[in-house]
Amino acid sequence: MTYEIIPATETLLAEVEVWLDAEEAAHKAGEAAYVANGYEGDVPARGFRCNWDTTKKLWRERGGIDILVVDGEAVGFQGHGIFEIRPDLRRKGYGRILAEFMIARATDEGWSVFEIGIAPSTAEPFWQSMGFTIVDARPDRGAGTFAFRILPREFALGSGERIPFVIEFFTNDERYESVPRPFSTFSGQGERLADGSIQLPARAYCFNPLKEVSMNDFVRLEVDGKELHFEKLKRDASAAIGVERDGGYTYFVDRIRPTS
Repeated sequence: MTYEIIPATETLLAEVEVWLDAEEAAHKAGEAAYVANGYEGDVPARGFRCNWDTTKKLWRERGGIDILVVDGEAVGFQGHGIFEIRPDLRRKGYGRILAEFMIARATDEGWSVFEIGIAPSTAEPFWQSMGFTIVDARPDRGAGTFAFRILPREFALGSGERIPFVIEFFTNDERYESVPRPFSTFSGQGERLADGSIQLPARAYCFNPLKEVSMNDFVRLEVDGKELHFEKLKRDASAAIGVERDGGYTYFVDRIRPTS
């Protein structure tokens, strides 16, 4: 077997569309038989043909689809929130190849968290095997079951002075409670660098598995027991002290830059 994952072309998309059409036809036929049989039996899973025209339009506007080609055939694709392997070639390791490619690229691009929606639910065991955590309690908003995988970032510290730090993230509503409770906390010992900044041993990221993070949520930074910052993520003051945003739109802190 020889394979490659390459950017989509019109020819490859047309090849994918052939098996998406066949999958959709099988689903509709199975659904009709299910109804005719008094709602007994199994219905073949529905693929992503219903999303395909929109996905192609997005690709023609800005690219963003990758195709898994095995022995010259387009057997899978991913892009714009869709991931699928040709139905007759599932459970042969191709999904893992394509998923590992997606995760590696997100890691290379500096993402902190990889978030996905899983549909149909029969795909959940596969994504769990790829290291994703399923969160049934989070509304799917039509995108399938929410799941995520943390992409950790660790940093080697030097011999500089060790400084204790605490970084906490709060929802906008929680910030105004009498005793606000963070939805995520990171703490430890960072290294004070020559310019006065504090290098963390690992990335602190703003992620709430139960709710989508808003730029109006808050971040609190404490260094050596002193609160330095408690402000909205989107504020310029937050960026100045070290809050950044990665390619997956997750706010994070790798280094605290005291501003006074």
